[in-house]
Amino acid sequence: MKKIILIACSLLAIHAIAQTDSTQKKQDTIRIGNMVIVGGDVDAIGDKKHVVNITIDSKRKHDRKKDVKIDSENETLLSVTDDTVKVGRIKIINKQSDDYNKDWQSLLQGDFKKTKISIEREPKKLKQITSNWWVFDLGFANLVDKTEPLMYTALPYQSMLYPTAPNSTNLKLNNMKSSNVNIWVVQQKLNLYKHYWNLKYGIGIEMFNFRFEQPISFRNTPGSYVFFDDVHFKKNKLFVEYLTVPIQLNYQSNPENNKSFYASLGMSAGYLLQSHTKQISEERGKRKVNGNFDLNNLKMSTVGELGIGSIRLYGSYSLTNMFDKNLTNFDMNPFAIGLRFSKF
Repeated sequence: MKKIILIACSLLAIHAIAQTDSTQKKQDTIRIGNMVIVGGDVDAIGDKKHVVNITIDSKRKHDRKKDVKIDSENETLLSVTDDTVKVGRIKIINKQSDDYNKDWQSLLQGDFKKTKISIEREPKKLKQITSNWWVFDLGFANLVDKTEPLMYTALPYQSMLYPTAPNSTNLKLNNMKSSNVNIWVVQQKLNLYKHYWNLKYGIGIEMFNFRFEQPISFRNTPGSYVFFDDVHFKKNKLFVEYLTVPIQLNYQSNPENNKSFYASLGMSAGYLLQSHTKQISEERGKRKVNGNFDLNNLKMSTVGELGIGSIRLYGSYSLTNMFDKNLTNFDMNPFAIGLRFSKF
């Protein structure tokens, strides 16, 4: 500690000497603005309010250890001894001394009521391109059904429980159990304007679990169809997975603070990787059926996020039909809303 403060005092003196007024002739005096630093013990030079005395005393004749003391207006600004550093009212004591315990109260002594202690950090260095790996989303999913009512009458069905054709009411989802989970392998931000505005892009996997309230079944046989089943399912879901690339315009109110306001808005393009149904019933047990089910292979969506810090709200809405309208009468647009866990 003593060495650090001695070095700081030396640097301060060197810097001050470099800026000394050319008219100042005294070799034992340094002038910084309207403050005068005087070597040795001097009562006053000029205005007493601006005089600082520096005293360096050696304990023994050939001892390198010295005590440093800086005074101003009869008040000690800085005092350095072998085991104590005193800055104003604050005293920092060497914890290796046998006279004090190892707790913080024995290391710091003084009047803290009028003293402010702060730690200043260097400004955050911002890069032109920043990367964020393994971002995780967790939210709810649902469908906006735009299918014409007359189209439902053409859908095949077979059930003793539901003798009529399926309709939009029968295809409603269990909102609490329909979920959206996304895993973004990597996301990047490209600085556009002073790091306040950025281009944000990435790549990842979108996964939708659509849980039906009614016993709806999908089949992947030639001429794929959906129908009412004749059993009650404990679990009945359609799982859809996409490889997705989002591109967004991003705004951050304070680029140097990760806890500042954060907002993004843009588009995403997805490609269907896989889909399957999973059903659980007492009659059939667990049954999983893989297939395309006449789903659309491409998905275009509007995407956005809003929040503060590393947890924020995200949302997505598909602009394209989840099903291929050339093969089926369905016209449904999936959407999701939830929480995103991300470093930026």
